Amino acid sequence: MKAGVGLMKLYIKEKRFSWRDQLVIRNEKDEKVYTVKSERISIGNKVHVYNQANEIVVSIEEKKMGFSPKYVIYQQNEKIAEVKREKNIFGPDYDIEKINWKIKGNVEKEDYEIKEGYTEVASFKKKLFSYGDTFVLETKNEKDAPLALGIVIAIWCLELDEQDKT
Repeated sequence: MKAGVGLMKLYIKEKRFSWRDQLVIRNEKDEKVYTVKSERISIGNKVHVYNQANEIVVSIEEKKMGFSPKYVIYQQNEKIAEVKREKNIFGPDYDIEKINWKIKGNVEKEDYEIKEGYTEVASFKKKLFSYGDTFVLETKNEKDAPLALGIVIAIWCLELDEQDKT
């Protein structure tokens, strides 16, 4: 199989992302694929996703604009996407700007899809019958995995921001 082609499943064995913790993301063979580390900076938060060679593949950076923060996702220092939380009468929605991806499903219950038009790019859900909380991020194309992971982390960061307000 060529690199960047085909299905990829990533496993996250944590309940929630925390600013103090480090997450290890594994594949189906239980091999470490990515490590997620955060840093607190004076004007916001920054999270980096490292590959096995300890190179940054995605960075997620908080941008405080008005009352609602948003997180900007970078790949190779290029702004790829922005994720923000919008409130509506049915509950919060999460918008992805700069790319044509949309969130569909129940973010609060950790069961949603990331779609481009009508095509599923990735899905994120809690793994059934697992010890503790394990989540599965499944991408239809391996090359989309770092960006999809960045979006999941940005959503977690937005949820942390909301918890900090209460």
